[in-house]
Amino acid sequence: MITKEYAKRYAEDKTSAVYPVEFVVRAFLGNYPATCINDDNFEGKKILDIGYGDGRNMPLLNNIGMEIHGIEIADEINQHVRDRLDALGINATLKKGANANIPYEDGFFNYVLACHACYYVEQGDTFDTNLDEISRVLEPGGKFIASLAMTGSYILKDAKQLDPGHYEITNDPYGLRNGTIFRAFDSEIEIKEALSPFFNDIVVGYCDDLFWGLHQKVWTVICKKK
Repeated sequence: MITKEYAKRYAEDKTSAVYPVEFVVRAFLGNYPATCINDDNFEGKKILDIGYGDGRNMPLLNNIGMEIHGIEIADEINQHVRDRLDALGINATLKKGANANIPYEDGFFNYVLACHACYYVEQGDTFDTNLDEISRVLEPGGKFIASLAMTGSYILKDAKQLDPGHYEITNDPYGLRNGTIFRAFDSEIEIKEALSPFFNDIVVGYCDDLFWGLHQKVWTVICKKK
């Protein structure tokens, strides 16, 4: 269901200009004492943008010199964003894939970015399935930059609780994600417990925004593959 709805949404999206997400800008360009990125040179480093949507973060990644790869759940989304990037003169390798099925070899990437994406869980899987796959495609010491769903966010209103921390979405105001499963977190401690089998140097932040009736609350995370 979600594949069909998202493919339709992006196929109908004729917007030529898109803008990067603030936490992504801050992660790569900010100068914060706790951030474990702090890399002086991104030139030529390979990054995977998981569930990149309209490709809004890719111009930023291109500007800092990264070799861009992305996966999305539908070929139609890949084609739509490929056309947009071609018009901007940006090279990127875009493939069909999912959180638990990344079509790349072990240790291929220096960085993995998951902006509002990695907490989608397929039926029969858990969030650990996603983390194991993300860790697999990162090199040792490679960095994972992500946002995670926070309990109390608008998307979890009236959600059906499944396994601990997993929720089935039932009341998406955009009508796109009903029936999908999210992994959401109550606390920084819970996040570190979930990530620590795969990653270390885990740094957690959060965003808490009220956008004219939609209360969006997300955790932000930067960590390194063990």
